[in-house]
Amino acid sequence: MAVLVSCSWTGFVVKNSYVESQNSIAKRQEGRAQATLGWSGPLRSQMARSATA
Repeated sequence: MAVLVSCSWTGFVVKNSYVESQNSIAKRQEGRAQATLGWSGPLRSQMARSATA
């Protein structure tokens, strides 16, 4: 587990972790709402095309 942490940590530091966590939650909820509506962004569409090609 320590090896995974040391390899995956980006060193990114934020000023206010509470605010950043709230922003992260809001982004996830927005993504779920868009997925429910069947919306997808250009990256997802491009990835889907390359996976099926």
